[in-house]
Amino acid sequence: MIPASLIDGRLGSLVVVYNGTPPVIPNQNFDSLFLSKPNNRLFQQDVNMGWFPTTLDSQADGWHFDIVGLLAVIGGSATAKHLPAIAASPFSVIPRLLPAPETLLDTDRTHRLPAISGVKVIGTQSGILLNELNYFATLIHDIESLPRYAVKVCRVSHRRNEPDPRNDEEKTGEASQHELRPIRIQLTSWLNAVTVISILITAALIIAAGVLHDGVAILALAATAGSTSAASLSAKWSPRLGTRTAKVEVPPADVVLATRAGAFVVVNCEETVCRELYAGMDDCDYLFSRVPHRILLAVSTLLLMAGIILFSNCSWKLQIAVGTAYLILNLLYWLLALLVDAREIWDLSRYEWEEKTIPTEQPSFTLALWLAILHAQEVSWVRRGSVAPRSDAWDAWLAAAADNLDNPDWDAVGYKDELMKQEVEKARRKRARLETKQAQPTTRSLTY
Repeated sequence: MIPASLIDGRLGSLVVVYNGTPPVIPNQNFDSLFLSKPNNRLFQQDVNMGWFPTTLDSQADGWHFDIVGLLAVIGGSATAKHLPAIAASPFSVIPRLLPAPETLLDTDRTHRLPAISGVKVIGTQSGILLNELNYFATLIHDIESLPRYAVKVCRVSHRRNEPDPRNDEEKTGEASQHELRPIRIQLTSWLNAVTVISILITAALIIAAGVLHDGVAILALAATAGSTSAASLSAKWSPRLGTRTAKVEVPPADVVLATRAGAFVVVNCEETVCRELYAGMDDCDYLFSRVPHRILLAVSTLLLMAGIILFSNCSWKLQIAVGTAYLILNLLYWLLALLVDAREIWDLSRYEWEEKTIPTEQPSFTLALWLAILHAQEVSWVRRGSVAPRSDAWDAWLAAAADNLDNPDWDAVGYKDELMKQEVEKARRKRARLETKQAQPTTRSLTY
């Protein structure tokens, strides 16, 4: 007999060590010799195993779903686009599954909303000059979609709430009429709809885990949903706008928004509106201060790690269900980031605005600048904001524009072309004189 230790069942080979005359091996079925040994089960599995697993079980030849833990942390880019809105949503603190919840685990919280750079905010008479546009003003004017050399005129004001007759006895009429709506997430926005769907999916998964008596899955879902809730609670915030405390009368607060593409938006507004949207800084008023914020982040991190570990030990049915849920949620948040604009998420009913586009037949920078000056009824903001080139020709053009503020039919483009022709002739004469001077021979007298 051949010792079983001499048979390498994993490689399907027979190793025989002998000295002298080779031993005589009895004539028998080698398949029964290899496959009947208890130590050669691995070899038996290799012989019977196909190209792909055919069963859903915990054996070596079955499908495994340990990748569910990885699915739980994929999708950060789609979630990050609407991250401020997600944290400000009233449904954000409800426990639920969220793709890539680590996106909320940021120890350094931003203290203001993202502003748009490359847009100059110039006060026509107030003298303000900023090189960025606040977040909510960007949503109102949709400044990034303005075409080249476009000109718009916009009137922005506060929308006052209608006074509640039930409160007239308790409040003065002046106070009830001057209540302003806060800026918040729209209750019926797509963001809230996706959030509610994720809450329902999480609840359905927990119920399914209870029906299947899978306690590990219940703990995993509870830990992961609790991690999202703690992270959202740590980042919970509301917008805080710039306010004006002084009551003294100030010059008109009209501003002009000038883009790098040569587009202009003339905004007519009051000082309070200007301070909230344009001149002031819109920052974030967080629910929790520094220490509670970090405690919640630590709790959220521990719960997330525990949930991912527990997911790998759930039954295969729950792992399939959880993996499918994360695929659906990733798709929903990806569509939310791709198709839904921030203007459709935020409730800006605090303001009311009327905007009209000034039509032009042949758009150009000169014509756009003249239309902005005409509707702003002021020229000084052009030089203060360095909107036009600094040259004698443009100085003359701006002076002529100031004299024609009451003449909308003034040919601004034609007059600029005449000034440029004069500048070209002047430059040619100057260059000719310089070339003539350089062509003349120079004599030097040497003194010994």
